[in-house]
Amino acid sequence: MNEVAEINTSTNEMASWDLPTAMTVVHCAHCGEAHLLPGETVPAHCPYCLQGPVARQPTLLRKEPPEQVVPFAISPTAMAQVLQRWSRGVRFRPNELNPTLLVRRAYRYFIPVWLVDTRVVGVWRADVGFDYQVVSYQDRYSDVGGWRSEEVREDRIRWEPRIGRIERRYDNVAAPALEDHWKLLARLGEYDLAQRESYQPEILSGGVVRIPTLDPQAAWPEARMAIDRMAGEECRQASGGNHIRGFTIEAEYQDLHWTQLLIPAYVTWYQEEGKVWPVLINGQTGQVSGPRLASSRKANTTALVLGVLAVFTFLLGGILALLGTIFSPAAIIGGVLLVIGVLIGLTAPWPAIMAWSHNRRISLDEFL
Repeated sequence: MNEVAEINTSTNEMASWDLPTAMTVVHCAHCGEAHLLPGETVPAHCPYCLQGPVARQPTLLRKEPPEQVVPFAISPTAMAQVLQRWSRGVRFRPNELNPTLLVRRAYRYFIPVWLVDTRVVGVWRADVGFDYQVVSYQDRYSDVGGWRSEEVREDRIRWEPRIGRIERRYDNVAAPALEDHWKLLARLGEYDLAQRESYQPEILSGGVVRIPTLDPQAAWPEARMAIDRMAGEECRQASGGNHIRGFTIEAEYQDLHWTQLLIPAYVTWYQEEGKVWPVLINGQTGQVSGPRLASSRKANTTALVLGVLAVFTFLLGGILALLGTIFSPAAIIGGVLLVIGVLIGLTAPWPAIMAWSHNRRISLDEFL
């Protein structure tokens, strides 16, 4: 297992990372995450949640650099197209929810994942299921053909107990390096980890690296469950069965070797209603996650303009209706304007209501 050591923010103690520039370790008081940032200047806000203040602090970090990296496949041009599609369809879209601005603010964000290699030697037990069909016949009556016998096929599974030995090697089994790993993947989507490359220090230039919150020992239980699932599937195939249940394994997991992999994302942001809203983008697939808020200010302004227009139209209609006692055509025009004024007045609140309803439907807590 690779060595983990407490470091401070000096690059001398991170010399083995061969970093192209100085980097600083900071911790966020809001989300509690620690990051490795380019440069020596401490930013005002966390590079992930963009909410809380950050401060320098020592942290636990492997002396060895990450061994592998999944490269970015989304260019800034492609990101602009992705963000254009993502932000489309939002009524009263905030001015800052703009693809060009979002791309200009975006920075690369690296998320750590553990890969483990191991050799499994042990004994397994399970019930293996084999598909088969049962043929029966049912008599049916119809007015046209009378009684007819129809063949009915029913799919069934025959379960048989199996026991055997397993001796297999499993390489590059993914395991979380972060406590919120699955929450992040729910937002960013899946990654093709087979597309990984060897780590080069230059790839971190200008990027932000999330520091793992789970060391290999803490990540092992989930990695072991993934390995056992793979072993169960291979045992099913070796048994020639179609299904497997109750799989248990008593095994030794030998020659454990851990590799730290970095997967790519972009973080950008926009401001609305006095808050900063982070937007995450999968650096490999382009999947976007973030709140697409409507601008309450724009909606309220539109509602106010419609209200003023309704009042003006109604008053003008009233004046013309009064003049109708002198000039009868004015009464007809005034009556029409009165109706139009009422209709505009009834629709005036809707922009504000639609924006409020749209923003209320968004679960904002998961983005902050």
